[in-house]
Amino acid sequence: MLQLGIIATILSPYLIMVPALLVLIAIGKNKAIPLLNPVSKGLFLLAACAFLSGVVNASLLSACSAAVIVCYALIAAYLYWAARYTDFKMLLLKVWAFTEAAAVLGILEKVASYFFDLTWIATFYLNEPIDYIYRIYSTFGNPNIAGAWFAAMILTGLYLFQAEHFQRKLYYTVGLALLTVALLFSGSRGATFALEVGLVVYAFFDRNKFSRTILLFTFAAILLLALLSPEINHPLHRRTHIWIKSLALFAKSPVIGVGTFGIRQGLNKLHAHNIWLSILTLYGLVGFCLYLWSRVSLYQSFLLLKKHKAPLLPLLAALQAFLLAHGVIDCILLSPQGGVLYFAVAAAVCGLASQRRGGEDGTGERIRTGTAAGKSDAVF
Repeated sequence: MLQLGIIATILSPYLIMVPALLVLIAIGKNKAIPLLNPVSKGLFLLAACAFLSGVVNASLLSACSAAVIVCYALIAAYLYWAARYTDFKMLLLKVWAFTEAAAVLGILEKVASYFFDLTWIATFYLNEPIDYIYRIYSTFGNPNIAGAWFAAMILTGLYLFQAEHFQRKLYYTVGLALLTVALLFSGSRGATFALEVGLVVYAFFDRNKFSRTILLFTFAAILLLALLSPEINHPLHRRTHIWIKSLALFAKSPVIGVGTFGIRQGLNKLHAHNIWLSILTLYGLVGFCLYLWSRVSLYQSFLLLKKHKAPLLPLLAALQAFLLAHGVIDCILLSPQGGVLYFAVAAAVCGLASQRRGGEDGTGERIRTGTAAGKSDAVF
């Protein structure tokens, strides 16, 4: 059922309940999967905050949005366990392969846009059509979320490219090229800029000179393609006035926030186009403190992975840097697929760190690549 959960996550933002329900089934079958961990605890508390904020602001939609955050928490609970006790590389391979299919679909969507009116796709995902250029949605409900997924999988693909044997490198090279084209067709400047930041961080943590050369070449190639791409060079709406108005909304309800849909009601925008301002405005100081608490746990986990020189550290550091850089000008948390991506990385980091911590005190299990590849399929 692992593949079903991944497919549902990538296939549509409307299917967020499917992987969450599969996690509940997995927990029912395997009592060893803990529901609470540093990431899921923070998310359950944030869900309670979102519900309370919706009630206080008399917004039924905002109160109901807590259910989506609960879904994030359930998925984070499983991924934390999977990072600690299963072959995590196998999970990465599955996610990467299915995202490749979404990238191909996005490229075909772009080609079709030259011959057919595809503005109905924006309407299907409750967005307003973009009139000056067509940006692909693929299966992600928003061009910026599509760009974020494709960019994150470019970083993942580079890790898999390095880890695989020579015979498989052509497969990953073609896949990386498809993801890059799909990223450019998404027209997401934020994702492209954040990917460049992620590549620099990846190169910093990767000690292999050949790998660094590949990463820097990728950095230069994506930068050049982005500069030449009309999809990326679209008009950029200023964020500063949105940030100022969001702060004004925060001032009206600083403790518990204006609710998940409060910015949409006040500014006709779903979020503040900045992850920290969005959380602060939507969920107030209470929600923001919960977010910071979870970040502290994540930072401590990174330090532990760095101490043990974990093989996945360069990739995880690059993904986290990518998400932080992307958060400066966007907030992917309010999209189900974006939220899963954001908290999946955090759960993986904390899960792997817990494994190392368990190894120090003799209570943990070490992952042997390939030996546990079937465990995740057996329960999820």
